Amino acid sequence: MTTASARRPTIKDVAERAGVSKSLVSLVLRDSPRVSDERRKRVLEVVEEMGYELNLAARSLATRDNGTIGVLVSDMHNPWAFDVADAARTVLEEAGHTVLFSAVTAPGRGVDQSILQAFRDLRVAGLLVVGTVPDKAPFNRAVSGGAVVFAGGGPDYIDTADVVRSDDTLGMSMVVEHLIAQGHENIAHLGGLGGSVGRARVDGYSAAMEEHGLARHIHIVDADFFQESGYVAAQRALGSSRSRHQRPTALACINDLAAFGAMTAADERGVEVAITGYDNIALGAMPRLGLTTVDPDSSGIGVTGAKTLLQRIQDRDFDGGFVHHPIVPELVIRKSSLLGL
Repeated sequence: MTTASARRPTIKDVAERAGVSKSLVSLVLRDSPRVSDERRKRVLEVVEEMGYELNLAARSLATRDNGTIGVLVSDMHNPWAFDVADAARTVLEEAGHTVLFSAVTAPGRGVDQSILQAFRDLRVAGLLVVGTVPDKAPFNRAVSGGAVVFAGGGPDYIDTADVVRSDDTLGMSMVVEHLIAQGHENIAHLGGLGGSVGRARVDGYSAAMEEHGLARHIHIVDADFFQESGYVAAQRALGSSRSRHQRPTALACINDLAAFGAMTAADERGVEVAITGYDNIALGAMPRLGLTTVDPDSSGIGVTGAKTLLQRIQDRDFDGGFVHHPIVPELVIRKSSLLGL
């Protein structure tokens, strides 16, 4: 038989020892201003003595106003997503919420329904979805039509959901403008895959090339957001069958990870080529890499996404339509694109 001393203490146990009601203990645990300092101190002392731990799952089953928010990341391999999520976490926690993180896509299987079911069971107050996801419907179902904000993904849901995103088309056009200013004409883009973000960056590349009369040099080599993909794409673009005249003098990559792969391929071939990335992850700033890249303002995306989500949670009856917060990117120039022709 389980003894009272061996079992996990409950909120009722805390209330009895503190000589107060369960509802008052609950108010203390929610940091309610309605509790006097004296009673708050007494309850917290008992919580500490008994080793009481708040059961978030049990509280979530009772109400969606439980203060728990889910932050779901579409790509656990990309440091950019963590930059966005970390900025959002600070805002959400400062607002008094508990933040639970998880990956939400499984390789080759799309959205991980088991993760969404877990958040549905917890009855989270809202979801912040970081990165590109194939379908918004499962996320809406996970909060039963409650607050969901998409941060940093493509333009997929601008008309049907709250979206905070950087202008990927503008960002990639800035890269091409910079490379052209360095004297490059034969500029290849390693990208195009990875959903609407990839397509938006292709659009920026192609439009800038056409604007400068370089349509004949448009060359898109399929790549997604992974280092291995950038490596393979760069090997194709720099292939030995190409003459020096045909070979691109610059590679504008879909993101920083793909650019790292392209750097490796260029080094293995002994080819000097300008290389740029996108996302401005911390590793690219290392002097040995010195990667020219686009800063999408990951922190700004995370902060704005979190604030948008908080507003939706607080004002559930808002009927002013969905909001689109565009974030303007900036070009960060480093040595990887400053090569002599």
